[in-house]
Amino acid sequence: MLKSKDFYLLKVYDVRGKYLGVVDDIYIDFHKGKVVGFFVSNYLLFSKKNFVRSSDIISLEEVMIVKELNEKEGLSFKSIKDMDIKDKNNIMRGVLEDVIIEKKDLSIKGLVMSSGIFDRMIKGKEILLLKDCLLGEDFILYYGSDEVRLQSLPRKRKTC
Repeated sequence: MLKSKDFYLLKVYDVRGKYLGVVDDIYIDFHKGKVVGFFVSNYLLFSKKNFVRSSDIISLEEVMIVKELNEKEGLSFKSIKDMDIKDKNNIMRGVLEDVIIEKKDLSIKGLVMSSGIFDRMIKGKEILLLKDCLLGEDFILYYGSDEVRLQSLPRKRKTC
């Protein structure tokens, strides 16, 4: 499992070995739960072709090797990052911090929600399943159950 932070500043090369740039953002399809592609920040200022589709990726290891660059399509993750997450009762639960991505098929498995600095230190971050969320214009609606909660707890240092 990967997070969106794992793709940030990943070097991108084409099949001939030409350096194309670094990954600056991921583009997603929230409804289907898939990563559509990646925005590549390159040295060409006004280039329209600075997007890599997921289907054009040949290898995804320490560097990304792709077939070709295309024009952007999909929803930018940076545009929904730090968006409010509310529940069915219109109570603010937290903000979207990251997404959890399956490396094999680049499907989105969950959303990482943070409810604040102090809660993050005490309780950790909460992980929401994508199937329990709806993306709106102003916020993300979480309509899942509170009976089962997934959390990412902070590490506690061992004392000798």
